[in-house]
Amino acid sequence: MLKKFALSACMAFGLVAATGAQAAPVQTALSIVIDGSGSISSGDFEVQRDAYATVFADASVLKADGSVVINVVQFSSNAQIEQTAIRINNEADRATLIASINAMTQLNGSTAIGDGINLGRSDMDAFLAGLPAAEIATNFSKLIDVSTDAGNNAGASPVVATNDAVGGGYSAVNCLAVGAGNCSFMTGDGQVFSANSFADLQPVLENKVRTELGTIPVPATAALLGLGLIALGAVGRRRLAA
Repeated sequence: MLKKFALSACMAFGLVAATGAQAAPVQTALSIVIDGSGSISSGDFEVQRDAYATVFADASVLKADGSVVINVVQFSSNAQIEQTAIRINNEADRATLIASINAMTQLNGSTAIGDGINLGRSDMDAFLAGLPAAEIATNFSKLIDVSTDAGNNAGASPVVATNDAVGGGYSAVNCLAVGAGNCSFMTGDGQVFSANSFADLQPVLENKVRTELGTIPVPATAALLGLGLIALGAVGRRRLAA
């Protein structure tokens, strides 16, 4: 009997190992829309690119458990997909995303924010349409994340693109303004984040992405308070047992 139980347990373990851990349902679809226009110097574009790669490499910011789908679009006079929508199920998926970001080369040209929003949305929606309903969380949200150092001056209207996205089920189009970046196209519940320059971008970007993905770290004081309460509870239980 014991041998049969052990054999069954080993078979079950082997099945789990072969198939991998079950992914969490998708909670957030995040479309990253990055400015690659000519108003950004080549050095600043590299700083921007490196900031995105660094933020998404942090496992405390982006969980690799299947709960997030991300795509990356770069816009200038037009827009192009840098990373088509990918569900971050594991570290290999994270590495794919970061490699795509690191491979970006600046488009240089005008600033077509609306085209970037529209392309990010269409690519994301095409991916999500292929997911079974059972893999979507009840608190699921779709977001578009724009970063820019200027105002729109080419392509589709970003106001119309934003309204269309919100009307199409997106919770918000958020905007990170770098320097003189203009986020006046935003409507609805979109949030504006600001960085004085590209040198100041990374911490602002991290805060923005944490806000969008719900991975805001617990402040140190709150964490210490929680540990203190746990310790007090343990002491109280010991006293009762005595």
